[in-house]
Amino acid sequence: MASGDGLVVRVRPPLGRLSAGQALRLAELASEHGAGLLELTSRANIQLRGVAPAGHGALLAALAAQGLLDGDARQEQLRNLVIDPLCQPGDGVLALAEALQQALLADTALEGLPAKFGVSLASGRHGGLAEVAADVQLVRDGAQGWLLQVPGYPIAWRADNAILSVQAALTLARWCAAQACARRAAGEHPGRLPQLLRQAQAHTGALPPLALPAGLHEAPPYLAAASQPKPGWQCGLGLLVAAPLGRVAASALARLARSGITGLRLTPWRMLLVEGLAPQGMPGAGLTDHDHWICDAQDARLRVSACSGAPGCRQALAPTQDLALALAPHVPEGAHLHVSGCSKGCARQLPATVTLVAQAGGDGPVYGRGRHATAQAVPDSRWSARSLRDNPGLLFEEM
Repeated sequence: MASGDGLVVRVRPPLGRLSAGQALRLAELASEHGAGLLELTSRANIQLRGVAPAGHGALLAALAAQGLLDGDARQEQLRNLVIDPLCQPGDGVLALAEALQQALLADTALEGLPAKFGVSLASGRHGGLAEVAADVQLVRDGAQGWLLQVPGYPIAWRADNAILSVQAALTLARWCAAQACARRAAGEHPGRLPQLLRQAQAHTGALPPLALPAGLHEAPPYLAAASQPKPGWQCGLGLLVAAPLGRVAASALARLARSGITGLRLTPWRMLLVEGLAPQGMPGAGLTDHDHWICDAQDARLRVSACSGAPGCRQALAPTQDLALALAPHVPEGAHLHVSGCSKGCARQLPATVTLVAQAGGDGPVYGRGRHATAQAVPDSRWSARSLRDNPGLLFEEM
């Protein structure tokens, strides 16, 4: 994707994991072909920024050599899985993800699937995936079972085994693909599965016939309270670390990759789960460097988010990153501040306690404030960058 600072190249690691060698090579490529900066995304992907168009081909070849590039765009699209990064050995999450991934790639009836169709696979032990945008959610249910659901749909389905859950997920994907094709033929936007199901129900007054495979049992949807995990040691899995605003310097990633770790799991929380690290190895891995990493669950920078902003994004009307970090110490505990360079709100689709959106002003950009709102909401007031920095505590008054 073209942006204000060059191309943004998304890497979708297989099953959400990078080996230490792959992480090191990504850091090297970010320095060789980009701006020396990588971004962690809410889809558990990693992006290289500032890639020059002339070096794009060489970058893709290097990614392919590391096993980080799909054979074609269709494979990359269908591999849009968000896997619980806190899954445990033997809990079946990774095995189901592999089976589902292979089934999606082999299915020839998915050609019309909307580009952003995605599936999340949760262990059911925490609510960290509750806010991840997904068309189909698969949640571990008991020793062998899986609960399959569509966000907003009034019923879910329980499958007693992984094979049945894969078949059910494919059925929903095929139905979505067929509906999307029909909408495109009619000149309409293809939509997403939750939206298509709602529209079908509104049109007929009943839930649409989905022809799901036999053996499924209807069940209440799994409604976990959203609870994003905090940085810290995770039950023998490794150390969960964040980066300020989800942006990692290539030099910091390279140092971490060279420290003897075994791998990195990407998360939808713009964090990394570091595998194979001992507590005494944190300084050598650079994780005690406050500028690059967040290992303290109380760090105020965890309470802010921001898009790339100007000049990195062509759509942005003002800078966002430095302002968000400057305001972070003034965000109350339990609150969240999001700073968006425009009303698209690409970096955060969910409401924040306070959302600041850059807008054009008579004497330069201003920031519209919305409370408990997304970037698309009508602001209740407008602030200059100077007034925000001079009076940051006023942002959260009367909340």
